[in-house]
Amino acid sequence: PVVAALKKRNKAERTGQQGFVFETGTSSDARSLADGIAAIDRLPEDTAAQVAEKEDRLAGLHESVAAERLRVTADAWCAAFVNRKVSGAPQITTDTIRRCRENLGALSADERVCIDELQQQYRFLHLHVAFPDVFRVPSEPNEIENELCGWAGGFDVVLGNPPWDKVEFQDQQFFAVTDPRIAALAGSRRKSAIDELIHSSPELHGAYLESVRRSEGDRLLMASSGRFPLCGQGKLNTFSVFAELMKDAIGGAGRVGVVLPTGIATDDSTKHFFASLIDRRALVSLYDFENRQRIFPGIDSRMRFCLFTISGYARLALVAEFVFFALDVSDLEDENRRFVLTPADFSLLNPNTRTCPIFRSKRDAEITKSIYRRVQVLIREGTDDGNPWGVTFRQGLFNMTTASSEFRSGSELESDGWLRHGNQFVRGEGERYLPLYEAKMVSYFDHRAADVIVSDTAMIRQGQQEYLTQSDHDDPTRSALPRHWVSEPVVQDQLPDSPPALLAMCDVTSATNWRTAVTSFVPYSAVGNNLPLLITQIDVRNQSRLLAATASFAFDYVARQKVGGVHMNFFIANQLPVPNPMQIAVIGRLVDSLVLELTFVSWDMRRYARAMGFAGPPFRWEVDRRSLARAELDALMFRLYGIVRDDVDYIMETFPIVKRKDEAEFGEYRTKRLILERYDAMAAAEAAGVEYQTALDPPPADPALCHPESSRPDWARVD
Repeated sequence: PVVAALKKRNKAERTGQQGFVFETGTSSDARSLADGIAAIDRLPEDTAAQVAEKEDRLAGLHESVAAERLRVTADAWCAAFVNRKVSGAPQITTDTIRRCRENLGALSADERVCIDELQQQYRFLHLHVAFPDVFRVPSEPNEIENELCGWAGGFDVVLGNPPWDKVEFQDQQFFAVTDPRIAALAGSRRKSAIDELIHSSPELHGAYLESVRRSEGDRLLMASSGRFPLCGQGKLNTFSVFAELMKDAIGGAGRVGVVLPTGIATDDSTKHFFASLIDRRALVSLYDFENRQRIFPGIDSRMRFCLFTISGYARLALVAEFVFFALDVSDLEDENRRFVLTPADFSLLNPNTRTCPIFRSKRDAEITKSIYRRVQVLIREGTDDGNPWGVTFRQGLFNMTTASSEFRSGSELESDGWLRHGNQFVRGEGERYLPLYEAKMVSYFDHRAADVIVSDTAMIRQGQQEYLTQSDHDDPTRSALPRHWVSEPVVQDQLPDSPPALLAMCDVTSATNWRTAVTSFVPYSAVGNNLPLLITQIDVRNQSRLLAATASFAFDYVARQKVGGVHMNFFIANQLPVPNPMQIAVIGRLVDSLVLELTFVSWDMRRYARAMGFAGPPFRWEVDRRSLARAELDALMFRLYGIVRDDVDYIMETFPIVKRKDEAEFGEYRTKRLILERYDAMAAAEAAGVEYQTALDPPPADPALCHPESSRPDWARVD
């Protein structure tokens, strides 16, 4: 009710207002302060007495009525966003701002105390107040150089390394110092423990609520005031807000040089800011560094940051220069690593967001651009035919924190009389609990990569991987075991169609991992938010073809040029190149057989196999054969992407961890050799005008490769 009344009152006070400007009194105040500073600058400073006189006059200027009115008006405007909207407290509205700029004496004592206290708490800084001689109030409209702020002028140079902090309150960080016991709890248990503090420790509970409110005040001022229209949205971070502030703080011929996380150019939350720089040709250079040599000792070695340079509106940059994955400043001198991009390149490579791709070299840039000229992105927004696979992304089915009340452990279910069949629990007539798959459980063409076990000593990542062995994979009755289960009706509420399989792509990743885009089928089940799903309207056969493309080295190579942080965000995946269904249909029969054999290796994927038209038992897990089958798929995809052999050879060398593991196990880079051999065989078949013949013997998906029907467990006899 208090807020509703304030909104009504403020709306009435805004009547007739075209836009908010610190006009009349404050604009003349700013001019008088600027004139006063200019006069002081002209005074001589040849003697100590002259310097002291300048100091006294400047102090007097800052303490003048004009300076105070200018400062308090701006403080009141900011304070309006963070002030408490409760009955009996002084409130700040448009009328308050108007009275500030006309006559500070018109403010009540409570209003002035409120504004001053909030200024001290939030430490508001106003550039046009602190530097009235730099940010000039224009006399004529055509003098306005910054349309958002309404000022002329600005700094010639702005340099900085602003804080890199999330603008969101995190319970664990607060309680790590004040009550580590609560910090160690997860999900709903931590929430319950916090609620209990109101009785057991009311002072700590009050401090917690005050910290939450302070954080929310920061977020509100950044996101809702309109002061940061480009970076004040999405998941806020102080580094991006500072970047926008710095951009607004330079004059037409000025430049900004700042150290920022590389996400300023690659994240979805900063895409509007970055696109605006590209549109007005303001980006001069971006030099990206990995922190592996601990340039910044206090941050994680995997953290990526950049030297970011932008120019004012009067100094256009026709092209922007880039270096990525530098380890030392000397790497910036390597001509093979430096490349330039034009505004047209950003539209080609990231048509939806026009964010920055990440290339290690000029050759990477040229190969990737050539791919994008041939192959369309997975989802091109704003076009009728921009989503040929009919894909929508979903961040899993269950948030691992907020939905934890729906989760049951295996021991809880067993104590209630449920029986485990594979990785499901059943009881009575058809009652079931389905496993909750997490990203750590899957890998390429492997929905049984690892079990999840609970670590009693881990404070943050309590669910740890325990990889399945070779003998585990050989057992078609063996399923990956999760740490949580969810009742089938709850899963059906989230995914009522009950598809035979779910196509998933791991969220947490990195361009420096052994692979970057990790996709796999998993059985119909519950899925956590760290394992996003590609929900499609196409049949299972086409989903298998989509998996073949997105699990390929060709696709992964491009993904490595796009992932700047540690997440495969939807906006990144949407803009990765994928051949359309008609292109893959040309080689569809062979792709279908290969994916079926690689995927259907256990009885828990029987519904997928039946949907693919295969009625036999699961295929045996034969490691060497699987390596050859995957190499054949990769070669097919390299050719479908139009990548020439020399570039295939080069691309495979950009996966150093894959190479290192191969050489340790086989004494050679076997993965690359197998792919190039299949690539050459396909090229030879094409040159001869004959159909390519698989190297697999028996051919893919041959029933002779299956386990015996007798391996079928009782729980797999009814689908």
